[in-house]
Amino acid sequence: MPEKNENDAPGVPGGPVTDRRDFLKTLSRAFLGIWAVGGATALASYLKAPEHNEASSERTVRVGMLADLRLGEAVVVRHGVKPFFVIRLDATKVIALSAVCTHVRCILTYDRDRRAIVCPCHDGRFDLNGNVLSGPPPKPLPSYEVLTRAGEVFVRV
Repeated sequence: MPEKNENDAPGVPGGPVTDRRDFLKTLSRAFLGIWAVGGATALASYLKAPEHNEASSERTVRVGMLADLRLGEAVVVRHGVKPFFVIRLDATKVIALSAVCTHVRCILTYDRDRRAIVCPCHDGRFDLNGNVLSGPPPKPLPSYEVLTRAGEVFVRV
């Protein structure tokens, strides 16, 4: 009969005895490794820049009926974080300009008498083409394409 070694596992001839502590250490390391990989993956997906698809970033917003827009009046359209003015200049010409100041992102107001867009924060002024007339704004207002279809006004932002 062969001699029994104290390192042999019971029931497994010639196998080493793995004590409970070594087994739990190995199991803990495996679980922590899985958690680390999952955490690193989540962090990497959070830090990755979002993909901008040209088709998804281009949107058309329905403003309303052309007949409802009065001549010389501005309508503010709140579209997410990009509010904009829609101004009817004459019977057929409608323009759309950003309602956010290019200086410190204040929400602008429309001055009908002067036909200008005014920043209430620092008295910046813009003409109806979006150009800076006075004040601290560093650049002109972005303008948007206006489409009129079947009497309805749409703005592509």
